[in-house]
Amino acid sequence: MRSITFSALTSILMLFLQATWLSHGILLGIIPNLALGVILFTSFINKDGQGIISAFLAGLVADLLSAAPLGYFAFLYVACAYLATLLGYVTEKDLFIIPFLMGAGATILMGILSRIIMGIFSVNILAYQLFSAEFGIELISNGLCTVIVFFLLSFIRNFFEYSPRKALP
Repeated sequence: MRSITFSALTSILMLFLQATWLSHGILLGIIPNLALGVILFTSFINKDGQGIISAFLAGLVADLLSAAPLGYFAFLYVACAYLATLLGYVTEKDLFIIPFLMGAGATILMGILSRIIMGIFSVNILAYQLFSAEFGIELISNGLCTVIVFFLLSFIRNFFEYSPRKALP
């Protein structure tokens, strides 16, 4: 429970950081998704679904901060967290390659799912333009920021990792 709370609060803090200090973007107005990096880190190190729960909570806050319908970012973040949890079963974390691929892959997944949601529900949401220069820049910036987030959070990994307490015999 402590890991879910800490990762959800850290993700929400990153969402507020994105919405305030990084609101004008870093490069060409593109804002890297720092909350996604925290969600991917939590999902990757916890194999029991704690990252998925914190992704849902952070997604609800992202929905409230944006003009998207309620549940839009929650769905996108949960899908990315689920994929990161599955990836945590089959691979080990390294310093650069896996976090970069996870950040870039999650951005591609969010782009594809946003287009599917826009097609199914025909709502006016800000969907990713998959074959644009802005999407390419966001893809690279999310991958690089995920590497930085993984590196920084690895120093306080114990706060994000779920370790149930064993009863004394």
